[in-house]
Parts: sequence; C-alpha cells; structure tokens
Amino acid sequence: MLQAPRVDPSRSYAQALERVRAFQAYDDDRILPQARTSLLDHGARTPLAVLLLHGFTNHPGQYRDFAPLVHARGANVFVPRMPEQGDRNRLTRRMSRLTAQTLLARASEALDIACGLGERVCVAGISSSGLLCAYFGQYRADVSRAIAIAPVFSMLQLPYAMSYALTHAMLVLPDMYLWWDPRVKENQRPATAYPWFSTHALAQTMRIGQNVYAQARRSAPASRSIVLMTNPHDPAVNNAVTHRVALAWDKHRSGTVLEFEFTDLPRNHDIIEPDNPHARTDIVYPRLLEFILGTP
Repeated sequence: MLQAPRVDPSRSYAQALERVRAFQAYDDDRILPQARTSLLDHGARTPLAVLLLHGFTNHPGQYRDFAPLVHARGANVFVPRMPEQGDRNRLTRRMSRLTAQTLLARASEALDIACGLGERVCVAGISSSGLLCAYFGQYRADVSRAIAIAPVFSMLQLPYAMSYALTHAMLVLPDMYLWWDPRVKENQRPATAYPWFSTHALAQTMRIGQNVYAQARRSAPASRSIVLMTNPHDPAVNNAVTHRVALAWDKHRSGTVLEFEFTDLPRNHDIIEPDNPHARTDIVYPRLLEFILGTP
C-alpha cells in the first residue's frame, strides 16, 4: 500500500525559487554536471509551467534538447533529478535504495515547486516517470495536464497479471543488477545514464503503476487532462494495459483522456532521449511540444 505523498504547492513565484534552490542542494559532488536539477525560467510566473521528469536510470540531461524548446515558447520549465540517479559512477549500486515512496515524495516536491512557477501546470515524463505523471493525473487537481510517455503499467508486453506477479517476485527475491542490453553492457547509450538497473528499484517503480491501475477503476482522475503517448513498437511495455487504464478513466469522466499512438517509430522504448539513435526525436518532439502548449 502506498502512502500519499505530502502535498504543499508553492504559493508564489518567490517561494518556488526558494524551493528550487533547496531541491538543487540534493545534487552533491557525486552527481554529473549535466544530471543536475535545472530551471529554465523567465524571471517571473508564466501562464504555463512545465515539469519534465526523466526516465528510470537516466537524469535531467535527457531533456537537454527538448526543455529549451518549451522555454522558448514562454513557459517556465523545471527539470528535477530523481533520487539515486545521475551518479558520476555509471556502475553505482545506489539504485538499490530507491523506493516507490521516496520517488513519489521527490516527484511531488518537484510538482509543488512547479505550481508556483506558472498559473497552469503541465507535467510530462517517460517510462517510470510516465507512471508518476499518471499518478499525478489521478490524484492532483492542480495539474492541468499530465502527459505519460510510454508508461510501464505492464512490463515487456506481458499480460498485467504476469507483470504484477513478476513485480512482487522481484521485491521479495535478492536484489540483482541486470544490463539493459547484455550485448553491449556498459557501452549502453546514452553514455551518462546507467547501463544496468536494480531489480528491486524497478519493482518499486512498478508499484506506482499498480496503484494507478487499481485507483483508475474506482474514481475519476483529478487532473483536467491526461495524455497517454505510446509507440506500438515498444518492446518494454504492454500498451494494451495502458489503454485499459484510459478506458477506466474515461468511464468516470469522458473526454479527460487523450490516447496518442505514433505510427512511424521504430522498435524502441526511450523515444525522447537525444542520444538514442532510434528515438526519432524529429517526430516525437513536435508532437510532445504540441500537447504541452495545448494544456487546458
């Protein structure tokens, strides 16, 4: 059972800036310079603030090309580093400490900051952070739009029941570190992200998706708008389960959820990483930017 994180939205732009500085203090000398929490702002509160959440084992540098595009359209953009990620040592085992509760707490703290940066807030994230966005779409009424990109409600194209069982098996078995790609091991791109992952940490992120999956059947989402972006050729996700979550939300309040499926992307999961040669950001970025700027 997940405990709801503390919610304390910033009440002003000045307070948000104070909290940004406190958030940046999480980045000690072990963190890569490009992996540090960043804020692209306009010196005042803007009509739209955008919170960009990076993927599992990655870091804020994942948005180095995209965040400036959003900022150039007049939005304040906050890109926080999530716990235990962005270490200079790519083969660190610090991910073993990650829990669903600490991940939710840190992401909620970042969202509270974003609330003071803009009159409306859009949050977007990929993979495990897609689950965080879905969580905020479910529970946070101060989110105008939540955009979940390739959210992992079910792993590896598995049926939900099998993914659920695998998650709980990983939680009780000893923690292991597995290569994202055993063929290239530590040469996995991007060169600054971790080339492997903790099975315990992955299972902890999946707990967030399980919470949303269950709650979506019980109640309408609190957010005004949710966008689910998927790649039909994604090897890491069962998109049918994501569609099931959308249907559950739609039964409670029709028109809240928009499902968007790319039709021209290759087999690939991380469709926003600029250093991923299969990402096709030339296709993904314009559409993602459109959904962000269209925040109601």
